[in-house]
Amino acid sequence: MAELSETAELYASLAARDRRYLGELFVGVGSTGIFCTMGCASRTPLEQNCRFFETVEDCVAAGFRACKRCRPE
Repeated sequence: MAELSETAELYASLAARDRRYLGELFVGVGSTGIFCTMGCASRTPLEQNCRFFETVEDCVAAGFRACKRCRPE
């Protein structure tokens, strides 16, 4: 999981739909229980609801399910 100092940079990348982290990082959204790719076209969640993960397995282990829009699995 990302360090707090990296979280702001990762969130900015998520909000910009920057595809440079595509396939390398995933975001779990605590308010919905869903995880997405960093380039997902869905509405950008609030920063406080985001948790960043390195693998799909980490997301699932943390209790998130895959987004039906970007299909990160």
